[in-house]
Amino acid sequence: MELLLGDNPFFGIDHLSQDRARKRMRILTGYEKISDIMKFVAELGVRGFVVSTHPQLKHLVKHMETKTNLLELYDFYPILPYAQGYVSKVTEKGVINAMTEILSIGSNRLGLKILFKGSTAYLSKDFEKLLQTLIDVELLPLKSVKKKVIFLHDVVTDLAISLGMKKPIETFMQHIEDQYNLEPGLVTKNFPKLIRKLEEWDIKTPTIMTSFNPIGYQMNPSKEECEKFISNNKVIAMNVFAGGYLKPQESFQYISQLNLKAVTIGISTKEHAQDTIDSFKKFIN
Repeated sequence: MELLLGDNPFFGIDHLSQDRARKRMRILTGYEKISDIMKFVAELGVRGFVVSTHPQLKHLVKHMETKTNLLELYDFYPILPYAQGYVSKVTEKGVINAMTEILSIGSNRLGLKILFKGSTAYLSKDFEKLLQTLIDVELLPLKSVKKKVIFLHDVVTDLAISLGMKKPIETFMQHIEDQYNLEPGLVTKNFPKLIRKLEEWDIKTPTIMTSFNPIGYQMNPSKEECEKFISNNKVIAMNVFAGGYLKPQESFQYISQLNLKAVTIGISTKEHAQDTIDSFKKFIN
C-alpha cells in the first residue's frame, strides 16, 4: 500500500474548519515553505502528489520546476475540473464571461488550439467537446510534470451517476486514454453506487479515489457497504483522518485491514509529516 501526499493544506482547504485552514495557510505561506515540506516528505519515502487544479497550482509547479528538483521526485495525481472555481466564476460573472475567462489561456499555439475548440464547443452546445476542452485547459499547467493517474472530480462523477448519465464519465476516461495515454480515475463519495453503475454501463472500472476511515465519514451509504466493494477494485483512500477528527494511529490501524492500493493524506508541517509517516509505516509496512 502506497502513501500519497495531498495538497489541501497547501492551498488552505479543510473539510471541517475554515479557521483551521486559514491558520495552516499562514504557516505555509510561500512556495518555498511548501517545497521544503515536500522535500522532507520525499526523503521519508513518499513520491506521489494528489493535486486539485487550484489556481495556485501553476505557480507552485513553476516554482518546483525552476527552483527545486521536486518534479523529478514526484508523480502527480491531478483531480479535475476545479469545480469550486467554475461555480465561483459563473456566479460572479455569468456563464458567457466565465467561459471566456476560463478558455483565455494565452497566445501559444496549443493554447489557441484549445481556445478555438472550446469556443466552438460552447457555441454549438457540444458538451462532450466542452468537457474535453476543460480537461485540456486544466492540464496545461501540468505539462512538465510526471502524471500517474488523472481523476475526474467527485462533483462531476457523482452528478453523472445520480442522473444516470454515462456520457460524461465515458468521455472523460476515453479522452485521458486517447489524448494523454494515461490512466483515468474517478473520485466519488458514493463508492458502491459508482461501481454498480460502471458495471451496468459496461465501463471497465478504473482506479477509484473515495473515503475510508474508522467512523464512516463521507462513506455513503455506510462504512460497511463501502468495505464490501474494495476487494476486486483499485482503490485510493482519502479522508482517512475524517477531516482532522481522527489521529493517524487509529486511522491507519483501520486502513491496514483493507485491501487498498494507496492512501492520500494532507501534511502541514515537518513534525506532522514525521509523526504521520512513522505511524503509517508502523501499521501498514
